[in-house]
Amino acid sequence: MFEGDRMGKYYSIKIDYSPAYELVISFYTYIYHKKIKFISLGKDWVTKTRDMLPEKFALMLEDERWEVLHRMVLLISQCPQKEDAFQFLSWLEHLPAGEIYERLAPWVTSIPLNLGDIRDRTLYLLTEWNEHYFRYVDADIFGHLQTDFKKRQQQLQAINPIDLIEDATNGIRIEPTDQLQEVILIPQYHCSPATVFDYFRGMATCLYPCEEASTRKDQEVENLLDQLQCLADGTRLHMLKFLAEKPRTLIEIHQHLNMAKSTIHHHITILRRSGLIRSHFFDHTTPSYYSLRQSAIHRFHTELNNLLF
Repeated sequence: MFEGDRMGKYYSIKIDYSPAYELVISFYTYIYHKKIKFISLGKDWVTKTRDMLPEKFALMLEDERWEVLHRMVLLISQCPQKEDAFQFLSWLEHLPAGEIYERLAPWVTSIPLNLGDIRDRTLYLLTEWNEHYFRYVDADIFGHLQTDFKKRQQQLQAINPIDLIEDATNGIRIEPTDQLQEVILIPQYHCSPATVFDYFRGMATCLYPCEEASTRKDQEVENLLDQLQCLADGTRLHMLKFLAEKPRTLIEIHQHLNMAKSTIHHHITILRRSGLIRSHFFDHTTPSYYSLRQSAIHRFHTELNNLLF
């Protein structure tokens, strides 16, 4: 554990890794791929993955509304043996409903009464998913996730937790508050470049994209290309110039550019995904305001210069 100080307030950070997290996030990505605006895996991954599933199970997942992702992350973080997905699934299978309640109660405000049914349904879905898809995932991906996990652990010795989270997520700034006690930081591959995170009662979970696990052939060039494409838009350039003056709220950006909020949100999403701006969060998954990441601008200039000269 490492405690960071900002504005006189503290939270601890725990960096964790287990293939069980990737089991859950891969299933989540498949279920909600239509709602996730962009994933590095692309549409071909969805098609190929569906072909791996039994027809009955694939049809079932088309109507599945799996709403326990973040609670599952909390349970995985408490699992005593989770070196692979099988260990977690076995632990979950034998976990009484009463113990699930006790493990969630300190963090979750509202807990369903039918925890036993939810456990059984979740166990079935994840077991089938593991059997027909997850156990065939390239082992190198897990190696990259574990390497990134170890790198972040080493960074804890020298970097403020808030800055570490920003670096890992490429621009998400989880600000300390009186309520926030702990952030669990977890590398993930399947939902990249998105970060999946949530707030609980005194805790936040943050599954960040692991760049090293990317299957893109030339990651350095691809990153530069992403940023160049991001900058090739007048609206986004005006937005960056506005944010260069000082941090701004969504309302302020909307009023300045006189565009629909949905359009502003679209451009902000692209800027954030490219790592050129920060999103600042205070005890809520909706950003309070945005700011320019000057370090990312400088790094972009350096990397472009190194590539060309």
